[in-house]
Amino acid sequence: MDSSQLRLLKEIQLVEFTVIEANLYLDTHPDDQEALRYYQSAKQRLESKTADYEVKYGRIAAGEDGRMRWAWVDEPWPWQMEG
Repeated sequence: MDSSQLRLLKEIQLVEFTVIEANLYLDTHPDDQEALRYYQSAKQRLESKTADYEVKYGRIAAGEDGRMRWAWVDEPWPWQMEG
């Protein structure tokens, strides 16, 4: 895995964490419009970064049709990556 791929994967993980946390906040504050806008913005960033990754490096998740090989298991696990 080259450094640009690793950097993009880490960015995706960071934004994904942000989306999950914003979603959890909205579970307890459903009327917070600012938080909803923040969540929607983060979700769009996640979708964009994921699409960018998939164009450059291939699927980031298994296909829904179940035919795709789980190739991600061949890559280093997060704790095996350097930097």
